[in-house]
Amino acid sequence: MKKPLFGTLSFLVIFFSGIMFADVPRGPFAYVATSSSGKYYFEMLPPQWESGVRKNDGFGIAYQLLRDGTNKEMWRTDGWYSLEVFLSEDGSHLVRVESEILGHEPSCNDLAVAFYENGKLLKQYSTADLVRDKTKVVATVSYYRWQASDVDRRQEMVSGVKVKDELAEPRLLWWEKTFRLKTCDGIVYVFDITTGNIKKDSGNQ
Repeated sequence: MKKPLFGTLSFLVIFFSGIMFADVPRGPFAYVATSSSGKYYFEMLPPQWESGVRKNDGFGIAYQLLRDGTNKEMWRTDGWYSLEVFLSEDGSHLVRVESEILGHEPSCNDLAVAFYENGKLLKQYSTADLVRDKTKVVATVSYYRWQASDVDRRQEMVSGVKVKDELAEPRLLWWEKTFRLKTCDGIVYVFDITTGNIKKDSGNQ
């Protein structure tokens, strides 16, 4: 029995469109990240260009929102841009996560997550520091992704079934001053945001 040509073509279009889309990185674009209460916020600005010349590599500004609706600048970052940042409730600590990385497998040269206090770097980790089974990364032609949420999305696309995992996405727990994330190979890390140190990881339990 022959399969309908239209159905086969539709599948191929969806399949290859998914591959092409997955290989195109997001952004960069300007955006705002807030603390959980909204008292503090961080403006992330992408690299600036002028007449075809790159002026800078991006920067960020942290503000406190005052009662009268005005804001007060607290601190700045300079020389980098990230698509994912998380601001602590006290407005002093920032977590930067790099989820889309040029390459095909974890490397000690590829930044995964970094911790800042008042704009100053405390500690950073590469993808090679965090991912122990490099075969689990989600790779496209040009980029790779290393978080569990990327593996879950790929499984959902193949099976059509929603994957529920509370630790799949990074989470900043301000009352515990911790940041949690789960890697593509299933390791859950808990970081102290005030130092950047790893408090616990499920791979060593």
